[in-house]
Amino acid sequence: MTFSRSVPLPWLASLALAATCSLSVAARAETLTVEEAVRRAASQNPSLRAALLEATAARQAVAAEEGARKPTLSASVTGDYKEPFHNGADPVDADGDGVPDTDANDKPLTIPMLKRSSTTSVTSDVALRYTTDVGTSLEVGASARSGTPGPNYGAQAYVSARQPLLRGAGTDAVLAPYAQAQASAVAAEQERELAASQTALDVLGAYWELWYAEQAILVQEQALAAAERLRADAKARAETLGTGTKVDVLRFSTSAASIADALSQARATRAARAIALGRALGMAPASAASLAPTGAPPSLGALPSADALVRAASERSLELAALRADLDAQRARVSAAEDADQIRLDLFAMASMDGQWVRDGLPGLSLPGGRPAFGVLGGIEVELPLGGGRASADAARARTQLAAAEARYQARAEAIAADVSSLRASLEAAAEQVALATETARMAGELAEAERQRLSLGTATSADVVQAEQTRREAELRRLRAAVTELTSRLQLDHETGALLVRFASVLPRRSS
Repeated sequence: MTFSRSVPLPWLASLALAATCSLSVAARAETLTVEEAVRRAASQNPSLRAALLEATAARQAVAAEEGARKPTLSASVTGDYKEPFHNGADPVDADGDGVPDTDANDKPLTIPMLKRSSTTSVTSDVALRYTTDVGTSLEVGASARSGTPGPNYGAQAYVSARQPLLRGAGTDAVLAPYAQAQASAVAAEQERELAASQTALDVLGAYWELWYAEQAILVQEQALAAAERLRADAKARAETLGTGTKVDVLRFSTSAASIADALSQARATRAARAIALGRALGMAPASAASLAPTGAPPSLGALPSADALVRAASERSLELAALRADLDAQRARVSAAEDADQIRLDLFAMASMDGQWVRDGLPGLSLPGGRPAFGVLGGIEVELPLGGGRASADAARARTQLAAAEARYQARAEAIAADVSSLRASLEAAAEQVALATETARMAGELAEAERQRLSLGTATSADVVQAEQTRREAELRRLRAAVTELTSRLQLDHETGALLVRFASVLPRRSS
């Protein structure tokens, strides 16, 4: 049985199936630009959404602390009814004539009895309380009372003040919870921007990896088409013209089979890259399979100097900004803990005015003495924990945690500076690799073309052509890989220096003004 009459090779069936799947995906492909991909991630990425919600919660905590600083008004009305027992006496009427009996001195005779009486009262109170920024607690209030028997009525108005002298005194102590909430809100805002920049970086990395996977498919498809043409030509020379050999046919068939296998792997890689991009966009894997990038890697401009990049990272790094905000929150906690570690020494004073109106003959009410009663109360209150207490340990722990946070900030700042310098060096090497890979791919293409010409003239072997075609395919893949590596490294560098968020400011959520 000759080769021309043989059954189709297994790889030909696999190639046909892969081509059918590729056409099916292409027919329903959803093409995305870079900006569209980042914009979709901004609205659908769950990690970014979590950062947005945390920033919102932090702002709500600030609003809660602001609300806690506002005056509070309290009011109440209470009613009371009682039937108390008391000692009493009933007159003696032994003969039943309705006239109380008397003794020898004409005094009424009585029998001791346990009596029941009833009282009612209604009390209403209203008070306004406020704590100033320096810790002064103020309260203004009034109350009114009425009840029976009597009837009698009373009213009281008072004003009180308490000023801490040590613990709780001053704006640092009073406003510490508000300062902590504000610092935490700033940290959450910075974390949100960091998450937005990281999301953009993840999306862009996945986007250009998918672009490379698609370009790799095109390279393999073109190589397979060229291998098929070479195989067909070799078969024609061997079977029709008689100028070729079966070895050439088998060599080109083997090359085509190897390329078909690489094409199948490239398509599998492309599917994985599409799912990875879909995950960054917040899409289900089934929906992400149809994603397709468009365009070519953009030029990101000249590379700044190493010193300029280090300064930019120090000033605009979103990660360092978030850490600085955390440090501010830690300092506020230290202030609060150190205030709690002091003795409580308070001055307090209260002035009151009390009125009591009773029935003093019909028909009206009168105020005893014709004026209300006045009262003044004042003093000093001291609270001193015995044995040191918990506050001193809490303050020491807060100071230690602040020192640890400052050390972590310094370490991270140094690490980011080193990362930026390393990334810049890698980018310089990547740019050289792109230039070298481009030149190599050009020469490999010329070599492959020359080897095909030599084969047609009979001065080259099929092995030379296969090797040249393989070299051209590998050189083109290396060129594409180098271009994507350079681009993703530059994006990582922009992320470290805060420039990536600026680049996509129009499609990413930013801090509210």
